[in-house]
Parts: sequence; C-alpha cells; structure tokens
Amino acid sequence: MNKLLTTITLLCFVVAASGCAVGQQIQTIRSGVLTVAVTAGAPTNQYDSQLWIRQYVEQFAVEQELEISWVVVPFNESWLLASADEVDLVATNVANFPDRAHPGATFSAPFLYERRALRINPEDQERYEHISDFIGKTVGVVVGMAAERDVNRRAPDGVIVRTTDTFAQLYAEFDIGELDAIAEAEYYALDGQIIPSHGEEIILIDHHDLTPGQREESVFVVSDNSKNLLSAVNAFIAQTKFPL
Repeated sequence: MNKLLTTITLLCFVVAASGCAVGQQIQTIRSGVLTVAVTAGAPTNQYDSQLWIRQYVEQFAVEQELEISWVVVPFNESWLLASADEVDLVATNVANFPDRAHPGATFSAPFLYERRALRINPEDQERYEHISDFIGKTVGVVVGMAAERDVNRRAPDGVIVRTTDTFAQLYAEFDIGELDAIAEAEYYALDGQIIPSHGEEIILIDHHDLTPGQREESVFVVSDNSKNLLSAVNAFIAQTKFPL
C-alpha cells in the first residue's frame, strides 16, 4: 500500500510538472510556427533596419525552437495585424505611439529608439541645415511613418511634402533627383550608442526628437492570442542587445 501511495504521489507530481511546462510553452497561430510581419522580403543591405530586425527575430525563434513564416506587408497600419490574429508578431519597426495601440495585441518592451533627421545629397550639405531651408523644395516621406508626423508638424509653409507608399519608392525618387531630402531616422541602441545606418556617402542633418526630450521607442506588436509569446519576447529583449 505504501509503495502504491508513493507511486501515485510521484505520478501526480509528474503530471503537475508537465502541466506547468506546457503552460509556459508559446502557443502561436500555427503550432510551432512564428508568423511575423515585416516590410521587406529579403533585405541584404547591412544598413537596413529590417535586416537587423529579421536577424534579431531569427535568433529569438532559434532559442524558442520555432520556425518562422515571414509575411511582407506595407508599413502603414501594420501594427493592426497582430490584433486581427493575422500574425503572431509585427516586426515592422513600430513606434509605441498610444494611437497605435489596439485591443487584441500588446506592445513589447522597446528594443531600440530613434531620432528624426533629414537625408540629403552630400553636395547639398552647405545649402541645408534645417527643415526651414527647404521652402520651395520637396521632402519625401513614407505614409504612416513617424517621419510623416514629424514633417507635417515641423515643415513651414512652402515646403512640398511628397508621400510614398514604400521606402523603395522613396529612395528611387530621391536617387533620380525628384526629392531634395528624405525624412528618416537615426537609430540608437537602448544604451545610447548610435547604430550605423549609412555609409559616408549619406548625409543626415537636422537631428531632433520627434517629441522634444522624449525617446521615440520601437517595439514589436504581439498578438494577445499567441499565449506566452509576449513574456518570452520581453525576456529575450532584456537579455539580448539589439542589434545582434
């Protein structure tokens, strides 16, 4: 009888422990697959933030023993995809603005922050210093980005703002001379170190915070129905510096 009771006790302990372990496992839309929204299919440029983000998510997936299914989407309103359970994770470099929060998904901890800037051609660096120097000139932005908010807020009357749907379109127009400047970001690690996002051929001017004195933080957007994913992502961010 004592042996039987001991055996039953051990079995109960094993079942309970297994239940706890299962409860901590990540449950995704498709079992064993992490579905991730990104804005670029296969970035290769070492200065591309989407390359850094993909590498970061890939490392997370390896540690969690998850396969990845990439879904390429436009940036604008990409943060809503997790709320609709179309993806487990939105990794389109979303800033955690309050008006982007939506029921059904939660922002992760921040993994980098940004400051606003204007990209110009090197030969123009003696002509431009501030957005007020672009009256009668054209500044390009991607729709829905923080850069669009920034330019619309700061540009004086007379600055022509050209809106595009993608960065590829934006840079193509800049390269052929249809834009005098591009509104974009300078990237920073959480410890304040600049993350190099361009070579010497690129000139950035007019550095400033989107909101003076406040960090513009980038986050992942995590579906609330992807159980235990948010806590796992936050733990990964806490122990893994971005970029890798």
